[in-house]
Amino acid sequence: MADVYATYAALAAAETEGVDYTRTAVAPAGATWAAIAVHGGSIEGGSGEVARELSRGGQSMAYYEFAGIKPSGNTSLHITSTNFDEPMGLALVGGVRRCLSLHGYVGTAGRAETAIGGLDADLVARVTDALTRAGFLVTTAPSEIAGTNPNNVCNKTATGAGVQLEMSRALRDSFFPTGMNTRAGRDSGARTEAFHRYVSALRAAYMGRGLVSMGSVNVSRYCLMPAPSTNVDLAATVATDALAVGGPHFLALVARYLDGSNAYLCRLEFSTSQGVIVTLRKRLAGTETLLVQHTTGLTHAAGRRFGLRFQVTGSTLRARVWLDGSPEPVGWQVEASDTSLTAAGEVGMRSILSSANTNALPVAAAWGDFDSKSATGVQYFTVKRSQNGIVKPHAAGTDVRLAHPAIVAL
Repeated sequence: MADVYATYAALAAAETEGVDYTRTAVAPAGATWAAIAVHGGSIEGGSGEVARELSRGGQSMAYYEFAGIKPSGNTSLHITSTNFDEPMGLALVGGVRRCLSLHGYVGTAGRAETAIGGLDADLVARVTDALTRAGFLVTTAPSEIAGTNPNNVCNKTATGAGVQLEMSRALRDSFFPTGMNTRAGRDSGARTEAFHRYVSALRAAYMGRGLVSMGSVNVSRYCLMPAPSTNVDLAATVATDALAVGGPHFLALVARYLDGSNAYLCRLEFSTSQGVIVTLRKRLAGTETLLVQHTTGLTHAAGRRFGLRFQVTGSTLRARVWLDGSPEPVGWQVEASDTSLTAAGEVGMRSILSSANTNALPVAAAWGDFDSKSATGVQYFTVKRSQNGIVKPHAAGTDVRLAHPAIVAL
């Protein structure tokens, strides 16, 4: 069926904003990704809810929604993606490098699936993999909804490429309790396990690698494994999905871990001013002590990934940090000497939010490319991709240890 309106200007001339439709655009400082729904509300019910949850309402990535709110007949507000020219949406998409555009289509009755397309081939593959691993059916979108036209709004990013996800009616209905994919049902906030699992899979594709969900402040979440040597050379990449609010995000590589009270830490701090600070620290008998600190000059942003390397040899601790995708620095940025901990213990990663942090929870830490070598350069394990796992219940202020290295904890 042909669209009633070929352009936003034509639609705006005939319909009333706030009565027939709404426009929402939220772009956090430094955001390089966007989740959008240009047929949100009751135009393609469920698409806007996924985009909103994925972006956390614009807190973890840019968020845009054009929503139909008429009592009926909202399909008349549909402007096809290749013609969609609403200026707020175009400006938001044009300011990011990657875009996930959420849509709905009828599909086959009873068949819950996602037809995926777009010009960002790498991200198409990542999203397909993440959704498939989460148990969802994904197919290659047919030509009429393939999202490969450069004029498609999803491809109007700074890179000229994006991803279009067409969710079948059966899939979108599964996101809400039976019969509640209606405006009243969606507005009630009721969501099913399938909805949260779908959004978590998309978030994993966005963040990449293994996710650790920080659902409370001042709780350490460790991913650990035995170290066969006291001298280790650790490396990983890490990001968080939101800017720090109220208090910092702390992400650390861990060496000579004996228990939650005794370990060496190479800690990245993502500050509330978007600074990136690296420190070497020791935890001894439950007391954490700063050994040395360096302000990197790098800028934190939601989803921006940083490389971190931590070497412990004898009594020497040293580290460096860099923007992922840039060359690793040659020299060490921080170095300290300490003789407090001499046993091999364990190595791994620690994620924790400052007790002053006021982010909307949870905040996700995305760890990846974890690599560990002995001091002689012999590699004894590498974790390139994580598997799903379970986090045990915990009390605020206590440590949480994950059941498997670099586990996904959502």
